[in-house]
Amino acid sequence: MLARTERSSADPSLPGCTGTVPGLPARPGDAESEPAPADGPTYRILGPLEVHRAGVLCTPTSLKRRALLTLLLLHANRRFPICTLIGELWDDRPPPSAVAAVQMYVSGLRRVLDPAHSRGGGDARRHPLLLTAGNGYLLRVRPGDLDLDRFRALAGLGRDQRAAGDCTTSAESFHQALALWRGTSPGELGQAGLPAHYTVRLEEERLALVHDRIGADICTGRAREVVGELEELCARHPLREDFHEQLMLALATAGRRAEALNAYARARRTVVENTGIEPGPGLRTAQQTLLSGARPDNARHDRCRPAVVLRPAGLDG
Repeated sequence: MLARTERSSADPSLPGCTGTVPGLPARPGDAESEPAPADGPTYRILGPLEVHRAGVLCTPTSLKRRALLTLLLLHANRRFPICTLIGELWDDRPPPSAVAAVQMYVSGLRRVLDPAHSRGGGDARRHPLLLTAGNGYLLRVRPGDLDLDRFRALAGLGRDQRAAGDCTTSAESFHQALALWRGTSPGELGQAGLPAHYTVRLEEERLALVHDRIGADICTGRAREVVGELEELCARHPLREDFHEQLMLALATAGRRAEALNAYARARRTVVENTGIEPGPGLRTAQQTLLSGARPDNARHDRCRPAVVLRPAGLDG
């Protein structure tokens, strides 16, 4: 399922769903802009879920509880209506006890995220991290405490650096962002049978940044190094013409023009056989450029400054 309609926060088709979380009235001071405590946990969802508190791994063990936390992290610092949570956790087929079950999972997560608050007899409705917010819940996460936030920040930084003409630095930012990924993300969703659209969206983000990073690598003189990676990407994603186009560019830049034209022929055959239509203008233009004897353009990198080549002292002149 790649798309789904978000349920109303008071959907009567879900058992027990009303305008507010039963038994837990909204706090008058709840606000998305209120910061999380400075000593809160850190989270990793670009791969299997991990929660660290004070340097100690404290990931919840219950699969449903991990799935709930993952959903809250994907909507960090925003109210998540309980009926939407229920629909996601049980694929729109919840049991009659769904609301009570979610409350139980939330209670368990609160103990994990801030055990001192629970041990001290703190009011659950005034938990410093996982708040009751009107008709649902809100998880406060500080900037940088979630790996997905760091991934997106580094991706944005790299794109700004590329736009400023500094491909060498942008490539470093892209590499750092992609190094945060530890596998399929978010790992908990597939195991719990939750909607695929979250994983699909994040994978699209990752592949878009892989494309940007490879473009920066080619721009900084690493065309030979990325050929093998691009061949693998083209095999895994045969209908993504942007990777086929980059493979042609990398091969041509590495002085392998005949192989670049063969790569176009393979890409065209794959596209036609699977879709019945010709490749898009990017691939066709790359082929025509190669046939004319020129090198294809490295899209988005025409403003970049060439990498500085440092020569050993005494070799000038």
